[in-house]
Amino acid sequence: TAERLAGEGACVVLADIDAGSLKTAHENLVKRFGADQVRSVELNVTDEHGVANAFVEASVELGGIDILVSNAGIASSAPVETTELSMWNRNIDILATGYFLVSREAFRLFRRQKIGGNVVFVASKNGLAASPNASAYCAAKAAEIHLARCLALEGADAGIRVNVVNPDAVLRGSKIWDGEWREQRAASSKIDVSELEEHYRKRSMLKLNVFPEDIAEAIYFLASDASAKSTGNIINVDAGNQQSFPR
Repeated sequence: TAERLAGEGACVVLADIDAGSLKTAHENLVKRFGADQVRSVELNVTDEHGVANAFVEASVELGGIDILVSNAGIASSAPVETTELSMWNRNIDILATGYFLVSREAFRLFRRQKIGGNVVFVASKNGLAASPNASAYCAAKAAEIHLARCLALEGADAGIRVNVVNPDAVLRGSKIWDGEWREQRAASSKIDVSELEEHYRKRSMLKLNVFPEDIAEAIYFLASDASAKSTGNIINVDAGNQQSFPR
């Protein structure tokens, strides 16, 4: 997504709790677009003061912010009876509270700037479609989507647009899918881990896999003037899933 936006001339600020991944992404973008176009900040989105400081730092460096892409993510899988409170809280903390905190700072800045603003949430198909053995994750993603709807209502008078991209099964290039989540979802579907990507392709209506570049295109559309008259919307990028049709 950062590559897609930077490729259109945007200055980008990368934020990640993983310092190593952040450094690698920063260096790769600088090689392509130059140091003037790329900034980065190590950030835990559940840290209220850290979030506020990150927005101050980005504003000082770049003179303001026009677009927020909120895509901090984790995943967990467990039957409800074995879901620990710590697992539940971690999902809510990052996927609901974290999105609230970064959005609140963005709104405060957008209103001071008085030139509108643009927020794009990266949520999930599971925010609309229930899934077994993932109640904490699904509930947190549903909260995220409804938060976006509320923010769209609140921001409209100031020209602040808020929209959502709902991916599904983006296995490649995802740290979430490189961990236990892949094994857990394979077990939930009663298949081998090696079969998971093909399983999701066959499950989709269009019989296609979804890649990070597909998500980036949807985010770019919602962040650009091409969608200037759209707010409060959800774009599913899941190759088709009847369960997650917005309604």
